[in-house]
Amino acid sequence: MLATPGRPTIRSAALALGALLSAPPALAQSSQPPPPSITQTVIVTATAAPLPAESASRAVTIITRDELDRLGLISFADALRLAPGVDVRARGPLDVQTDVSIRGATFGQSLVLVDGMRINDSQSGHHNGEIPISLPATDRIEIVNGPASAVHGADALGGTINVITRQDAHAVGSFSAGQHGYVSGQASASGFGVPAGWVVTGWGNRSAGFMFDRDFARGGAAVRGRPVRGVLVDLRHERRAFGANGFYGASPSKEWTNQTLAAAAYSALAGPWLTELRGVYRHHRDHFRWDINRPGFAENRHRTHATDVTLTARRDFGVGRRLTLGSGGGRDTIVSNNLGDHGYSRVSAFGEVQLPVRASALVQAGVRYDGYSRFGRAWSPSVSASAWITGRLRVRGSAGRAFRVPTFTELYYRDPNHQGSGALESEDGWSVDGAADWTAGGWTVSLSPFARWDSNVIDWVRASDAERWQTTNVRDVTTRGLELSGSRRWREARIRVSVTALDVDAPALDQLSKYVLEYARRSMTISAATPLGRGFRAAVTVDHRNRVDGQSYALVHARLTRAVGRVDFFLDATNLFDVEYAEIPGVATPGRWVTAGITIR
Repeated sequence: MLATPGRPTIRSAALALGALLSAPPALAQSSQPPPPSITQTVIVTATAAPLPAESASRAVTIITRDELDRLGLISFADALRLAPGVDVRARGPLDVQTDVSIRGATFGQSLVLVDGMRINDSQSGHHNGEIPISLPATDRIEIVNGPASAVHGADALGGTINVITRQDAHAVGSFSAGQHGYVSGQASASGFGVPAGWVVTGWGNRSAGFMFDRDFARGGAAVRGRPVRGVLVDLRHERRAFGANGFYGASPSKEWTNQTLAAAAYSALAGPWLTELRGVYRHHRDHFRWDINRPGFAENRHRTHATDVTLTARRDFGVGRRLTLGSGGGRDTIVSNNLGDHGYSRVSAFGEVQLPVRASALVQAGVRYDGYSRFGRAWSPSVSASAWITGRLRVRGSAGRAFRVPTFTELYYRDPNHQGSGALESEDGWSVDGAADWTAGGWTVSLSPFARWDSNVIDWVRASDAERWQTTNVRDVTTRGLELSGSRRWREARIRVSVTALDVDAPALDQLSKYVLEYARRSMTISAATPLGRGFRAAVTVDHRNRVDGQSYALVHARLTRAVGRVDFFLDATNLFDVEYAEIPGVATPGRWVTAGITIR
């Protein structure tokens, strides 16, 4: 039995997490002292319609462009490490290939969006981290922890990530070079020669690799804008090539991927209803060579196609009351020399209401129906609420059901080390969480306990190292955890702290698990940025993980910047103390990596 997807876009312009949590309660009673005000508060993250940030009842982390710049973050993977509950498992550096786990869920149980468009690939969840946008063109990254199938659709059991393109007038370019033959260039512009309302961006980097068969080259371009009133178009393309030594087995492999994303949307008023019709097409090509010394042996070529058409309508009834309705449909197909030719169709319908309760609380409830030609049908309900207890303390909570359908790889893949199963069923799970958000003295703090009960969880298992990994609906998994986050923002300085504790309980089996039981029991990330005077700025991020396999390590990223007019000169060091670690067992990770470069604004 499935759960239910939904379809929102995440349109928020909020400050960093601290500012979000300390947002003034717009619905607060007049007798309560209001907390410090902020100027941008609208988010659409865990709901199908916008709502003020101070009314959000879900766990939402926002990483802003300002924070990306000040911390000198050079990859989306590094940015995601800042969020509580998020565990980044990189196979390759600098976003070459990254799996993301949220709240202990498997990497396939996290949904990735770009400007509300689905990136999750029906072939393999390992491609979900291929985000087709440059960091200079990124306005913010929004992470929703917890189930969101009632809003976003399939795959959102652990959480949802949405990368938002900036829309302000800007022109920025960056170039850097460093160890291991690394060179990188990125640029983004809107205005300054680019038509108003349009954003054009391009990016590319390459490296000879920090070890044998770990070279990589990436590049892409995107254009997004409004040719006429009410119409939005979006076109993106990215190519990747990388050495995949040990990624999926004891073999020097190579992989090439291409991704094209095209979308168009039309919005208009129809009486009291604000409507939007959106169509999205995504094409992904994956060429994988198991052994670079044996062309043709276990060599795979896959092409996936995904189409989505969605119609939504929203109506406000005053005093915070809102109704959103929608329906959609689409199809996913694959053409592959290994997996075969397969496809399935899907339809959906959903609704959501937002209702104020007195003057200081808000309740949101939604439900979605999804029908799949291959995997059956599902209902995904959700409900959440938030309330201001005082002008500085807010409590919130949510509950919901989510689901994930198997990928084509899990169903049909085979190589010398893996064997899929066509008999797999969909995963589903219920989740609950609560939180208290508190602000005082410029600090904001959020504490959130949560629990999730998943059924029919898909895992790759085997009885011994001498056997193949095989897929099966082998587990019912219970996950419990606690997230603690805090932040402080001064005029020119920033600090953010996040701590996560997890416990994942799965039935004991006399088999080895490849993914379900690979997680971080404890994690803590501290990031800080501050001016040093005379145009110098410093930033440090410390990411500590204590993994279930016994590893305990801390990674340090440091940047020193010198501003001269509109030019920033910077020196970067990742894994500053040259720590040996593995985020995915058996996959080597780079040691200290030093780069230098310039950014022109």
